[in-house]
Amino acid sequence: MNNKLTIVLFSSLLILNSFIPSQNAYSDKKSFVVFAGVDTLVDNAIDLVYAKKYDDAMKMCDQVIQKYPENPMGYLGQAAIYHFIMTNYRVNTFDSAYESLTSQAIKYGEQTIQNHKDDAYAYFVLGAAYGFRGLNRIRKGQWFGAFKDGLKGVSNIKQAHAKDETLYDTYYGLGLYYYWKSAKVKVLTFLRLMKDEREKGIEYLQIATQKGRFSAQEAVFALVEIYYYEDRYQEAFDLCLSLKQRFEDDPTWSYLIAKIAEKLNRPHDALPYFSKLLTLLEESPFQANSFLAECHHGIANACFELDQYDRAREQLNLALEYSRRWDKMNEIEGPLLDFDKVLERMRLLDQELNKISQRGN
Repeated sequence: MNNKLTIVLFSSLLILNSFIPSQNAYSDKKSFVVFAGVDTLVDNAIDLVYAKKYDDAMKMCDQVIQKYPENPMGYLGQAAIYHFIMTNYRVNTFDSAYESLTSQAIKYGEQTIQNHKDDAYAYFVLGAAYGFRGLNRIRKGQWFGAFKDGLKGVSNIKQAHAKDETLYDTYYGLGLYYYWKSAKVKVLTFLRLMKDEREKGIEYLQIATQKGRFSAQEAVFALVEIYYYEDRYQEAFDLCLSLKQRFEDDPTWSYLIAKIAEKLNRPHDALPYFSKLLTLLEESPFQANSFLAECHHGIANACFELDQYDRAREQLNLALEYSRRWDKMNEIEGPLLDFDKVLERMRLLDQELNKISQRGN
């Protein structure tokens, strides 16, 4: 992860890559007024997003906005769709709309809390909205604004959790917070200036995978990335496989399992996963040159490990070509490696292939 993210740590920890759970899941909680009348529409929008029917999902959320203009759910739902697309394909295409929608969700979320101070999920929704906006400000380099949003996001999620500990989706946000707070400032935990709460974060995320109404699968994705970060590659691989049935056509899933297979020194597994990822990216209307470059590099690296040097050279050349078209302003970083690191690895592979070619001559 980019070192700059440490500066705005709290902003990046509460990004809830999901919509909000339906009212039916908490039907015994009379205080969840923010969901009244919108539960079915939001659930339908969720299904449409996973089916890659983004326009239909946006229209579904727009129905929520038209029918309940002062309810934050519709705005947050549309922001979540944009977030899903941008992170899945690493494009910054919807930056302005995303900023506007999260600001609207915050505006109406604050109003909802003023009218319903005991509604735990109202705090959860507001915390999610601040987290979404904080992420967007990180991408823009607006560090101070991102830091403020992060603090407010954490505060609201904690209040939601305090008001109702059975609201298990809060465990997702808090799990991210506890883990990455400790992981990104290891020097402070080493010096005992900050409590190391990585295990607590993992425990909270595990609870979310088991009991979260709508954060369950997102919590699994979060744990996959954490296990990768912790060098627990076999656990990451097995957990990622548990998502295959629903997400095998998802670029982020394909990327994660390919990278984990790479770390496990399984080029025979990494190669088909990177190849599938390349197909998904080439078929998408949303394309980032850096993502295509990293994908071609992954194929090239797997071919190199399998002694397929000619194909490795062909794929690396494509990776280098895409890398020269990298648009830093309109492309965003991947979840595991900044593109600068990818470029370093591409150069190293280029050197290795040149050595082999020279020996062959």
